[in-house]
Amino acid sequence: MDERIFHAWLRHTEPANGAVVPLGDDAAVIDVPGERVVVCTDSVAEGTHFLAGTDPAVVGAKAAARNLSDLAAMGAKPLGMLVALVLPRGCADEVPQAITRGLREACATWNCPVLGGDTSTHDGGIIVNVTMLGVPMGERVVTRSGANAGDVLVVTGQLGGSQLGRHLRIVPRIHEALALLNIARPSAMIDISDGLLLDLERLADASACGYELNVNLVPVHADAVLGGGDIVLRACTEGEDFELLFALCPEAWTELQRAWSLPTALTQVGHITANARCVLRDGKPWKPMEQGHVHR
Repeated sequence: MDERIFHAWLRHTEPANGAVVPLGDDAAVIDVPGERVVVCTDSVAEGTHFLAGTDPAVVGAKAAARNLSDLAAMGAKPLGMLVALVLPRGCADEVPQAITRGLREACATWNCPVLGGDTSTHDGGIIVNVTMLGVPMGERVVTRSGANAGDVLVVTGQLGGSQLGRHLRIVPRIHEALALLNIARPSAMIDISDGLLLDLERLADASACGYELNVNLVPVHADAVLGGGDIVLRACTEGEDFELLFALCPEAWTELQRAWSLPTALTQVGHITANARCVLRDGKPWKPMEQGHVHR
């Protein structure tokens, strides 16, 4: 199974349903009387997103944080969550309790309670699925599909080296998204879950545009340096950074730099083009064999 092929099939076979945001963004958006609701869902599975023996509370926190990151990428804040737990047959009662504590602690800042869900058992490892409900922070959500030629490309924080432990201690950039919307609304935004190169490609596909990315400008996390190897490659492809990648017009970028007061760094890494897509390293076109993590 190649998830890119499945997603493409899904978009082409799903009948028109009047959704506010088409299939393929970080979250769905639906209109209900008097409100616009943002809905996202994500899973973590033992052996893929965490190793056997990982503290169940940490597993729960990661499952919640991945959804919080999706809401941040849409410019939304959480309301509550539904949780489905698939647990190893015969596991101790303390396991689901610890997972739930982790979920609650990850969401405590946002007053985002567990509203309900389901539990089941099987002959495999732990799987936690979270469906999170939210509302836009501003008048409307931010999607992947609004980037325009000439927009500046910006990332929050630093990238790379997440597998040294940060992939289990995700810090969703909801505060940053709220500040961003208050200062200079981005034209398009996505969270970096599968690697900068791959998620930039997704944003460009959704916006039907091109880009020029200078990887020498990408802010590299100290963990990528500690991990060794090609640190630029790690910063661009490793994934599970859960930083925000967004596009905005140059005038808005100037205003954002002037007014930004949060400690999280903002770094310009390129710009949006009309059609051509180019990744530069040391001033030359660069195309690594892998762009990021794809479920197969």
